[in-house]
Amino acid sequence: MPAQRELTQAEYIALTDCYAQAIREMIDAIGDEDTPGTVADYAADARNEITAFTMPDEAQLTADLIDAAIEVCTQIGYTRNLATFFSTFNAAVTRHLGQDVNTWLALGSDRVHYYFRQGGNSALLPANVFPPATALGSFAVTGSGAGTFTDGDAVDTTLYGGAQISVKTTHAIGAVAIGLTITCLDEDGEEVEVTGTIPENTLNDATIELGTAADRIVDVTAVEITGGTADDAFTVQTVEDRTLA
Repeated sequence: MPAQRELTQAEYIALTDCYAQAIREMIDAIGDEDTPGTVADYAADARNEITAFTMPDEAQLTADLIDAAIEVCTQIGYTRNLATFFSTFNAAVTRHLGQDVNTWLALGSDRVHYYFRQGGNSALLPANVFPPATALGSFAVTGSGAGTFTDGDAVDTTLYGGAQISVKTTHAIGAVAIGLTITCLDEDGEEVEVTGTIPENTLNDATIELGTAADRIVDVTAVEITGGTADDAFTVQTVEDRTLA
């Protein structure tokens, strides 16, 4: 029998991206009580049927079933419960590798999709998971070289690692390009600066990536500009490593 090769990280990422797509579909299907036709909505219908028992001879019926019906609604909303579908796969990968998957992933640069961590394997370390697109802050230009920075969210580092950043225009850029100096924090808490340019006459809703794919930024603390025209505006956000089909 020939020597057997080991699963590659690229293959593992491809497999878990497939599962991430499945998890995304399941989360969308679960929905919430306010979205008709979703799993959560149907479960709430059953609970509401029980609370509708109001006749004198239905009191015990309601008492016997209502807590269980409430628990069904609660459990359906927990996406972590989806991980039971993938436990056999996760265990098989660990046996195949002969080591913890986090240790193995740390040896390379590929990271797992955030949907897979959310519903497939919550034991994945944040550093091995890329974050969803996160609006880190916004900037409104008031004149050449001037404007107002408004702080946004930060990447939740209990769940994800950092990411490359981009700027997305929220107003068409005027006839003067905008030079950018963005002060950021990386996932290690270190301050880093990222620079770039938004070209003149850039249309609204355009995205320009800054830095490199190796960046691991989790927050933006300040934005300084040169140039620009009053009413220019943009947001600073993280870039997802990959998008699902």
